Amino acid sequence: MVSNPFRSLGRKRQTGFIYIADERRDLRFAGAAPGDVIRNETREAPWLVVNHTLDGVLVTDWPGSLWEAEVVDAISPQNHKGDYTRAVAVRILRQVPPHELFGPNGEAVVWILDRTAQLTREEAETLSRARAPDAGTLYSRAWLNWRDMPDDKRVFEDWEGVIGAGGTVPPSPVGRGLSAVFNSVCANALRAFGDNAWYTTDGPEVEDPEMHLAEPWYTASLCLLEAAMALGAPHLLPEADRKTLTAPWHALTRPSLS
Repeated sequence: MVSNPFRSLGRKRQTGFIYIADERRDLRFAGAAPGDVIRNETREAPWLVVNHTLDGVLVTDWPGSLWEAEVVDAISPQNHKGDYTRAVAVRILRQVPPHELFGPNGEAVVWILDRTAQLTREEAETLSRARAPDAGTLYSRAWLNWRDMPDDKRVFEDWEGVIGAGGTVPPSPVGRGLSAVFNSVCANALRAFGDNAWYTTDGPEVEDPEMHLAEPWYTASLCLLEAAMALGAPHLLPEADRKTLTAPWHALTRPSLS
């Protein structure tokens, strides 16, 4: 069968980004190179999700690899209104450094994520002990100094522990870096504590109880979020405030650097 060379001229070339968590063990990406076509065996889910912008990439687990790719074969219909394409085949364009997901100072966020992925209970306790009483206030101040904060969210003054503004792209001053840090702490807590990593104060009659991360993991998560904000978006706070927010992080890392 002779292919028509003019068939694809009117088709818009769609490119974007794919994040592949190492935990998925998708060996197709492990040895991928520019020009390679990666194709699913069927047209059923799970699909290859190509986000049209870096801000839209979900960091489901850390660490992982980031790729720029061209959609070769898209699902039709897409059945969504998001800024991404579900595909069964993509062509690799290049591998992208993952720190680009987290803004101009993304390498600092990656530093924290790499350390968080190996966090022990003893290290979580070290972080917790070093946290300043006013850390939550300073973290909130950084959020409120963010120029991309939606106006309707500025009525809230307390942003302690918040990992995303909700409904915004990017969702934070460091993209999805804050949610990646929190998810990593939660994963470590589950490995260490199992079901005891979470608790609720709601009664047994509540069908969907509000769950809370157990200590020392909860306070450790606050410390790491605050460090990611201070190092990943340093323009949002003066040096003295950044020093306060990074004190627990330095208490954790400086012994290993000495």
